[in-house]
Amino acid sequence: MMQSRELQELIRVIPPNFADPTADFQAVRTMLAPFHGHPTGSDFAVSMKSFGGIPCGDYSLELKENNVTVFHCHGGAFVSTPVSEYHFYAEIIARHVGCRVVMPDYRLAPEHPYPAAIEDCFDAYQGLLANGVPASRIALLGESCGGSLALSLLQRLREQALPMPACFVSLTGWFDLAVAKVPSYGKDPFLTAEWVRNRGREYLGQQLLLDDPRVSPVYAELQGLPPMYLQIGQYDTMSEGALTLGSKALNAGVAVTMESWPGMIHGWHGLVNADVPEATAAWTAIADYIAQLCAQ
Repeated sequence: MMQSRELQELIRVIPPNFADPTADFQAVRTMLAPFHGHPTGSDFAVSMKSFGGIPCGDYSLELKENNVTVFHCHGGAFVSTPVSEYHFYAEIIARHVGCRVVMPDYRLAPEHPYPAAIEDCFDAYQGLLANGVPASRIALLGESCGGSLALSLLQRLREQALPMPACFVSLTGWFDLAVAKVPSYGKDPFLTAEWVRNRGREYLGQQLLLDDPRVSPVYAELQGLPPMYLQIGQYDTMSEGALTLGSKALNAGVAVTMESWPGMIHGWHGLVNADVPEATAAWTAIADYIAQLCAQ
């Protein structure tokens, strides 16, 4: 399957050293800044609220929405992008899924290493439940490094016998911070394995190893987790982790939907505002999946 012209044109302008393995967290923040902070539509309501003592973005559209709440663990490689710069991504979710979105403003590494971010996500999710949102109407999304946070959240909910969300949807999630395997051919313009490992080290500090199951769920026990939807990009540096996660989850009795997206790269869902048709198609499929799982 050929990449669309729109995607090819975007890839051509990505600097060849975008994911410089020698970059530190400050350089990463500088590099990612132009990709965030985009303006949002006049019909998109943005408010900051506290759930479980954690500041969260709470987002909705003026148009009639369904009764689903997406709890989104955002990306940024653990070190970048407060929620104040991520409203635009909540708008992407809200417009394409037609739902309310809640996004925790978790603390960033390395100033706040593990377990700060996952504790914030856990407390915010609990606060959402305490505010009357039923778990059966919550879809958990994890984008990029947020995939690790989302799976860490699910493991903690299982350990404490707390209500699980209706489903989990991966947006090119990071499920193996050690990046034990990478795609055998093709090149991802957004990520390299060593760049991801360095971000993992900044996140974990001296607390855990990169292959600890608490942060790299490909090494975890996965039984008892909710249904998962994994859209896997052919060239995504993190695709092998998603494939392993899906296989292990299937063997653990989890309902898993895995899809191959030929020619796709890391983070292609976020290119929907650039009119990349593969991104639009991905969100359409995600909306259908969430509608089905949250209707049960």
